[in-house]
Formats: sequence, structure tokens, C-alpha cells
Amino acid sequence: MSPTEILPLLIVTVLLLSIGGADVQQMDVTFDGDRAVDDVDDVLVVGGGQSTIDADATVTGDVYVVGGDVRIAGRLDGDVTVLAGTLTVADGATVTGTVQTLSGESTIAAAATVGTVTRIDELVPEPSPMRQLGSFLVQVLVLGLVGAWLVRRHPRLLANVGHAITDHPVVSGTIGALAGLTLLVLFVYMAFTLVLLPVSILGLLGELVIVLYGQLVLGYLLGRRLPLRADVATVAGVGGFLLAMELLGRVPYVGALVQLGLLVIGFGAVVNTYFGVTRFEPAAIPGSGGRQ
Repeated sequence: MSPTEILPLLIVTVLLLSIGGADVQQMDVTFDGDRAVDDVDDVLVVGGGQSTIDADATVTGDVYVVGGDVRIAGRLDGDVTVLAGTLTVADGATVTGTVQTLSGESTIAAAATVGTVTRIDELVPEPSPMRQLGSFLVQVLVLGLVGAWLVRRHPRLLANVGHAITDHPVVSGTIGALAGLTLLVLFVYMAFTLVLLPVSILGLLGELVIVLYGQLVLGYLLGRRLPLRADVATVAGVGGFLLAMELLGRVPYVGALVQLGLLVIGFGAVVNTYFGVTRFEPAAIPGSGGRQ
């Protein structure tokens, strides 16, 4: 599952946690690799890889599955919510709370002990390979067409963001990581109050727009290397970049790190240039006579 697919599910998870009164500061998120879960601070969110509660382990906390695989063979004192991915509760395992499946797949063995089981699979069915391909093509088409329109009507916007990515990747990455995390925490705290909940939702959606815009510009930079007309090259570059991101998602550990690094750099470049309205230049140290 790509980061752009996981991000909306993470937003939904954060909102569910906020409404439920959980301590979001204690949320632990796993994106890749194999992990033996022996302790959860409050909430474990599994976005990828495989997480396992072994047969001899007892874990207290709630688990949200938004991607990857979760296998419970021991005891979980808490609830499990499946938004995507796969959950397996093995023979002899115990889940004291509720196992709620909104989408994805969940398998509960006959000899397992579960407090309550709720399934709403029919409302959001697991997408078939053809549906996943269709979703990918729609994303390529939408981002590509927006990129083609921008490169024809407002090429400076893409050029400014692209300059921040290629010439200042370290600064953009640093700003992207700090700004993304800070805004996420801010909007999560806003969600705790009913008055600010709409602002929180809009803010989280705004972060998603920034991520998508960053991907669009990264695709534009890739397309500039192609011997095609600028708008056509942008569409092709966006398609190539999104395909590369999908393929990176299949590479354990390194692929996820590269995905995250590219998204963070793109996020920071968009923020630094105000969506490309201004050209980003780092401040020079007085007396140095050069740019930093």
C-alpha cells in the first residue's frame, strides 16, 4: 500500500482515536518490517509489514490495522479495528475487547476467545486487483492533468517548488519533517474539541493536498528529462513517479525509507515556496559572502 493510500486511513484513525478520547501522544505507528509486539503504550497503528503478538505474550492496548498483516497468537487486553490489511486471531489467542472489521480481511480461529466481533465488510469491500489498477490510473490521470495545466498556465509554480527540491533537498527535507509532524499533532489536538473538529479535518485534508502537490512536482521533475512536449512530459513523469513509488513499497525497509524521504522533501519544498508562489533561497550568514 502506497503512502498516499495509507495517509487517508491514518487521518481516519487519528479522528477515531480523538473522538474516543485516546491519548494520541502514545500512538505507535509501524510501517514496515516484521515486529514482535510485546508492549503497547496505548495504541498501536499498523500501516505495513507484519506485527505479531506471540503465544506467550500479554499486551494491553488497542490495535488499528490500516495496512500490512497483524497476527494475534497470545492475549490482547484491548480492541482491534481493521480498516485495511489483514488480521489473524489464532487458535488459543484471546482478545478481551471488540474486533471490528470495517474493511480488509479478518480471520478468527474457532478456538480463539474474542469479546465481541463486528463486521461491516460489505460497506467497504476489499478492492480487487483491477480496482486497485483503476484507482492508480485515476490518481495518475488527475495529478497528471493538474500538472499539465500548471505547466502550461503557471510553469513558475512548478519550477519554484522543483528548485527547492533539487537545489535544497536537505533544507526542504528538514522543514518537511518538522512541519508535517507539527501540523499533524496540532490538528490532532484540535480534533479533541467539537468546535475545532471541522478545522482539524480541513487541516488534515490540507496536509494531504500538500503531499499530493509534492508528488506532482517530483513527477514534473522526472518528466523534464523526457524528450516530449512539456505538458505531455509532465503527465508521463507523474505516471512514472507514482509507479516507482508503488514499486518501492514492495521493497522491505529501504523502499519505505526512500518513499518517506521523497514525500518529506516534497512536503518541505511546497511549504518553503508557498506552493511555488515564491522562489526559496536559504538565508545567508552575515559576512559569509555566500548562500547557505
